[in-house]
Amino acid sequence: MRVWAIIAGLLVALLAPVASAQVVPAPMTKIVTPVDPMVMATDDFTRLASPAIWDGLSISRIEFREDRAFWRLYRIVNLRHPAGPLWFVPHDNENAAFQAAVFAVRSYGGVVIAVEEARSVDGPDSRMNPDVAYGRSIDPNRNFRDDTPNYAATILADLGAPPRLVIALHTNEPGYSASESTCTPPGAGYTGKGEISVLLCSDLYSPRPSIRAAWPYDDTDSVAIVSYLGDRSPASGYCARPLSDADMNIMYEHVVTSDGSLSNYTLFRGLPYVNLETQDRGTDPVGLANSRSRLLAMIGTVMARCAPIEGLALRPPVATAPRGRPAPRHHKRR
Repeated sequence: MRVWAIIAGLLVALLAPVASAQVVPAPMTKIVTPVDPMVMATDDFTRLASPAIWDGLSISRIEFREDRAFWRLYRIVNLRHPAGPLWFVPHDNENAAFQAAVFAVRSYGGVVIAVEEARSVDGPDSRMNPDVAYGRSIDPNRNFRDDTPNYAATILADLGAPPRLVIALHTNEPGYSASESTCTPPGAGYTGKGEISVLLCSDLYSPRPSIRAAWPYDDTDSVAIVSYLGDRSPASGYCARPLSDADMNIMYEHVVTSDGSLSNYTLFRGLPYVNLETQDRGTDPVGLANSRSRLLAMIGTVMARCAPIEGLALRPPVATAPRGRPAPRHHKRR
């Protein structure tokens, strides 16, 4: 017995330096505030100011500082179905993405984490976070870095074990810059200026256009981005084959080193992740509805092919009908 005690002591001594070398995030103060969505002053909430939309959802605001930045997030939980996906909306100026996330969490359950432009609660929307102590504004989707571990830990606090599916939602500028692409040049008069399109080819992206180009893929800016590690094939990306079989527009992202995005962060950690994008069509009701409906259609495909959930259907909540007209009926998919 004494020999075994000595051996055990040696093992403890040998393992102790390894444990002490682990990087542990520094303690951080978070301010968590319950939010009533019906009285929020931000445009994202005022556009959805209907009690029917928020029924069964719990909303809180999370605020904290890390490194040089102050962050403000909204966490929206489906109280009836909290075990669905983790929906991530990193850019405050991508309004249809926020709406699609709210509709999706109602239908599929789970948790939404949406980044709010942090300089002021009711200030103008911005893609970036300008509330920094020094230096440039920060892209919320480029802050998943080793030197800001608390940011990633807060965004992914609801990930769970085993990890739930993470779905990021974006809207983007129309088209792409043809000068940046190695694909066949577009036709005369093409005026794309964005960076997301299934027509774009580069060292980073290789496209898989929809063969039928049926709605929502008649728009080449409506795409799923699937990341894969540099020493593997595009088909190794999470749910790559099922999404291809569904005839989606897909951009395969070839990742060698991390660019600080959530897609890269999850890829290197083996987490299930899909990024969905569509063109930004403005903030008028028609434009928002167009972009939102395209994102919701793609979400439906991802959920059917990659993460089926029994008994839930993707549909918007029933809104109050205008006087004199009956409310539309919604039926569950069978």
